[in-house]
Amino acid sequence: MNTIQKPFWETKSLEELDHEEWEALCDGCGLCCLHRLQGEEEDDPVVTTRVVCRCYDITKNQCSDYANRFTLVEGCTQLTVKRAQEFDWLPSSCAYRLRHHNLPLPPWHPLITGSRDSVNPHGIQMINPILETPAIDLEEYIID
Repeated sequence: MNTIQKPFWETKSLEELDHEEWEALCDGCGLCCLHRLQGEEEDDPVVTTRVVCRCYDITKNQCSDYANRFTLVEGCTQLTVKRAQEFDWLPSSCAYRLRHHNLPLPPWHPLITGSRDSVNPHGIQMINPILETPAIDLEEYIID
């Protein structure tokens, strides 16, 4: 009898993923690298800008120094299993957010398509991002 084994993201909880599986779950959309703003009150909404972190390489659609991003960029936040539920600001298509809620990955996710390029129409490229510079006023680039 030929049985088809389900992929790891359908059979494991976020807590059960090893490091390699955790990293593979990221679709590489880059939307988490956009700057966000929140008012002074804790219950003020978080709004997204189209300004991307200075370490993001817009031409390669990835962080230019992924291994050192937390030391290079103040406020760069590491997404962990324990913190996944806190990140309601992540895009609704984020695999970590989806799997935290036991929802399936979108059909364009690279783990399903086998291509990292399948995320392009759904990622940071769709909003025409601009790279952060000291002179940029983030409030002028709010997209929410």
